[in-house]
Amino acid sequence: MDHNAREEREIQDLIRQATANRGNLRLKALSKLIEITHTEKTSLKILAAKHIPDLFNDFPDQEEAAINAVYDLCEDQEKSVRKEGYGAITAVSKVANKWVKRNTDVLLQLLQSDEPDEVTVVKQALIAHLDFDPRVTLGVLCDQILPAEESMVDPDELYMRDRLRTLVLAFLTGEAKEAIVERHTVPGSDGEDVLVEGLLAAIPILAPTDTDIVVKQLLLQLQSFRPGSSRGTSLLLALITKAQLCLKADFAAKQSQSSLTTTRFYMDLMSYVAIEKSLGSPTDLLKFYVPGPVSKVTLTRLSADDQIFVICNMAEALAACEKAVDASQLSVLRNQSVEASPILFECLAKAGVAHERSRRACTLILECCLRVSVPDFPNPSYRP
Repeated sequence: MDHNAREEREIQDLIRQATANRGNLRLKALSKLIEITHTEKTSLKILAAKHIPDLFNDFPDQEEAAINAVYDLCEDQEKSVRKEGYGAITAVSKVANKWVKRNTDVLLQLLQSDEPDEVTVVKQALIAHLDFDPRVTLGVLCDQILPAEESMVDPDELYMRDRLRTLVLAFLTGEAKEAIVERHTVPGSDGEDVLVEGLLAAIPILAPTDTDIVVKQLLLQLQSFRPGSSRGTSLLLALITKAQLCLKADFAAKQSQSSLTTTRFYMDLMSYVAIEKSLGSPTDLLKFYVPGPVSKVTLTRLSADDQIFVICNMAEALAACEKAVDASQLSVLRNQSVEASPILFECLAKAGVAHERSRRACTLILECCLRVSVPDFPNPSYRP
C-alpha cells in the first residue's frame, strides 16, 4: 500500500472513531481534516469536504478555520473538489444557522462561475439556504441587487457588481422563483417582509430594465400584491417618487425643449400597476400628473410626441379615478383637470387625433369638463 492510500485509510479510521467520541479524538479528526484541505490529493480534499460539517460545530475555537477551509475547497483547481465544497457550505448552514448569511453571500459570488454545471450546484445550494432561513437568505439576495455606490470608482469592481446583480435577478426570477412565491413569502411572513422591503428600497436606484424585472417578475407575483392591499399602495408610491425624480432630471438640462428620456418608462409602469393591475389608488397616480406634468409651463417644454404621451396617460388615470373613487373625493382633482384642459386640448389639436388613444384622451377630458359643469352628467363607460 503506497503512502497516499495509507494516509487516506488512517484518516477514514480516525473519522469513524471520532463519530462515537465527543472529546479530543473529534478535535484531532477536525484538525486533520482542515489540514488536508491544503494537500495536493483530490480524494483527501473531498474527504475533508464531506466530514468537516459533521465536526466543526463542536469546537467554537476551530469554527473559523474550518469554514475558511471549506471556502478554500470551493476555489480549488479541481472541479470535483469545488462541487464538494459547495455541498459542504450547505451542510455547514444546515448544522449551524448562524452561518447562513455569510454562506449565502459566498454562494452568490460563486454564481459568477463560467462552468454551467457548477452554477447549477450553487443554485441548488442557494435554494437550500432559502429553506434553512428565508429571512436571512432573501436579505442577502436583496443586498446584492442594489447598484454599486457612486463612490466606487474601480471599473473592475463596478463591472463585477453589475454582473452579479444581473445573475441574482436571473436566479430570483428563475430557479428560485417557485420556492420564493409558494413557500417563503406568504403574506405576513418574515421572508415576505424582507423581500418586499428590500425590493421597494431598490427601486429608486435601479436602472429601468432592472426595475421592470423587480416589479413585474417578482413583486407582482407575490400573493400580497392584490387589489386593495397596502403592498400595492407602497409599490405605486415608490414608482411615483422615482418618476418625480426622473422628471426633474429630464428638465434639468437648460434647453428650449426637454425630452422625457427616462420618465416615460416610469409613467408606463405606474399605469400598468395602478390601472391594469388595480394596485394602489388611481388618485395617487392622477396627483402625479395634475397639475404637474400637464401644466402649461411643463407641457410647452416638451416635444409634441411627449405632450400626447403625458396627456393620454393623465386622461387614463382620470378615467380610472372616475371608476374607482367616490365623487366627493375626486372633486379637487376634477377641478384641476378642467383648469388644465385648455392647454391639453390645444396640444391635442396641434398633434391631431388620428390615433385612437388620442381620441379617447380627448373624450375623457371633455367628459370631465362636462361633469364639473353639469353635476348630473353620467359616469363614463370607458375603462382603459
